[in-house]
Amino acid sequence: MLKLMKIPFEIVPEAYQTSKKVYEGKLTITEGIKRLAQGGRMNQSSARDYIYGFRYLIEGKKFSRTLNAYSMDYFFENFIKDYGLPNLENPISALMMHIGYYEDKQNTTMHLMRDIHEKYSKLIVVPKLITDIDSLTENINTLENYLIEGTDEERLKASNLIKRGTCFVSYMIESELRFVPSRFLGYENNTLSKHSIMDVDGRKTNKAISKILKPSKLKVGTYEKEYLDYCNKLGIKPQMKGGAFGVKRKYWNLKLDDDFRNNREMEDEFPEGKIVERMHKVRERNSKVVKLAKLNFKKKHGKLFCQVCNFDFKKEYGEIGEDFIEGHHTIAVSNMPPN
Repeated sequence: MLKLMKIPFEIVPEAYQTSKKVYEGKLTITEGIKRLAQGGRMNQSSARDYIYGFRYLIEGKKFSRTLNAYSMDYFFENFIKDYGLPNLENPISALMMHIGYYEDKQNTTMHLMRDIHEKYSKLIVVPKLITDIDSLTENINTLENYLIEGTDEERLKASNLIKRGTCFVSYMIESELRFVPSRFLGYENNTLSKHSIMDVDGRKTNKAISKILKPSKLKVGTYEKEYLDYCNKLGIKPQMKGGAFGVKRKYWNLKLDDDFRNNREMEDEFPEGKIVERMHKVRERNSKVVKLAKLNFKKKHGKLFCQVCNFDFKKEYGEIGEDFIEGHHTIAVSNMPPN
């Protein structure tokens, strides 16, 4: 039977140092757990949580088992001392992912953890709201590039933003209406890494975007069908009742005067042409073959994972990562003989 224990504050410094030694390979996990649990000061489960929590924070990965607020604050203070302020980005990102996971699962708000996140985020990130149309379109361009040319992980994270959004800017590229959530668009020069460590306030980003898109009002449900169609093309399933917490989705509409700058610059470099053309090729190229390959792989192994490094998106990211993986030719398309 598991014995629940309150961790005494005086043990936290030793928990940090032991976790650090395990992470740096100076102790095995078993040795670290035994050291922290000796004398009945904490149970083995709690010792394991500290050791793995340290690792996930340092590596910027989501973790599910929480530490108490005092321990988390102590860990962050010493991350700065031991690894330097520039390397605090991963722990801040991991903590934000943990907060999101825990709040969704427990239907609660982690006020103390959010305070810690805000405290240390301010040391490295001072987000500025966008003030002009160029900053807004630059962020659209950034998210487009993640979706088209990013790594599998970047595409998954970008798709997840679109899946979970509530307020969107819609924009037409040729005949396709696309969508980017306001929480990503609202801060200057945003990136996925910056976004992951910011506790973004959607009310602030909505106000900033409304000032820029004055003729276009934020409307409930106007492009709901088009949004769902776009999500289907991206291979994601948004909440059918609306965005976060069932709030109905709202949309602005932006008319782009010109194609994105990067599209013009890349036309000669990429034979496949502009973003809209490359996007369609990414989605359509050998789609039936990829679906069949995934189906056969799941029948054989029971789940999808990378055949090169064994990475499992569902295990790492939860439900959003289920069946998310790219199929690649064993012989590059460029090296294949023409049909």
